[in-house]
Amino acid sequence: MITNSNPAITSGGQEVTILVMGTTGAGKTTFINVASGSDLRVGIGLESCTDTIQKTAPFELNGKKIVLIDTPGFDDTTKSDAEVLDIICDYLSSDYQNGHKLTGIIYLHRITDNRMAGSAMRNFRFFQDLCGDGALANCAIVTNMWNSISKELAEARETELKSKPQFFRPALEKGAKLFRHDNTTQSAHTIISSLLSKPPVVLALQRELVDERKRIFETVAGATLLGEMAEQERKHQEELQKLQEELQEAQEQQDEESKREIEEARQELLEAQKRLQEEKQRLMTAQVTLPVTSQQPKPTKAPAVSKPSSVADATKKQRVSRLDRFKGSLLRSIRAGCCGRRGLDPSEEERLTSH
Repeated sequence: MITNSNPAITSGGQEVTILVMGTTGAGKTTFINVASGSDLRVGIGLESCTDTIQKTAPFELNGKKIVLIDTPGFDDTTKSDAEVLDIICDYLSSDYQNGHKLTGIIYLHRITDNRMAGSAMRNFRFFQDLCGDGALANCAIVTNMWNSISKELAEARETELKSKPQFFRPALEKGAKLFRHDNTTQSAHTIISSLLSKPPVVLALQRELVDERKRIFETVAGATLLGEMAEQERKHQEELQKLQEELQEAQEQQDEESKREIEEARQELLEAQKRLQEEKQRLMTAQVTLPVTSQQPKPTKAPAVSKPSSVADATKKQRVSRLDRFKGSLLRSIRAGCCGRRGLDPSEEERLTSH
């Protein structure tokens, strides 16, 4: 599902589309509203409000009509990662099939985060998987919320983010640019303007889904998510084993309160396992809608039928044909239980059909 904001559409020139990504609470929707004058729904704190694709109406900048696309994060508070990937895949594949390409991708990261936490690392990894190396030159990595901490601390974190290989450095080396956003319209427009001269690009995910006709779990992003699920399953098994050992110890000590607490934790873990299995099943069965290919099978020539060389040959062929029909009729009768005897065992059937 895609929702649109409704400010007045401008009469600018060429329309360009820019995708905005990032963790839940990174300020994606706020950035879009500041840049476009839109009124998209904004979450409070770390609670997600973007649970689907939201698009702005076109707004004019540097003589071009700009459309910004808001996406849910992979740590969404209302949807699983498999659901979020499904939503993004549906939109990107449909847009590409309709002949549209993205001009840029903006990835937002809070400079206030004292470290690149697990959810931020995962979101950035999915961002790179979706783009592919070939599209990173069309990407802007944006740190925001600079006014919420001291300049010295923010700059130290920025240096770490752009210099360490586990953070932004690989993407920057492949053409992405790093920007600071101060929550002003001018700042947002500067970032967007840096992308307007880029030629439209096809994302790796779009090529995989449409050109290569892969299912979602077969894409690089899908494989990454499956790998994370497998790791989570392993952790669940380890935790269940530990709980089982603790439960046995509590039973030996006749500690009823501990037994109750351990059993509650065990049930919660089993529920988490069940949800994970459901999410995995969703990912394995999810696929985007693609047009049916119109390839027609090549006509094949009928095998040449040789004419009988003599009356004897013709008689032999007719006899063999009648025998084949008889054996086929006999087999069908036996299988259907119409012969008043037991069915054939495999060796009898093989003998009959082979002669």
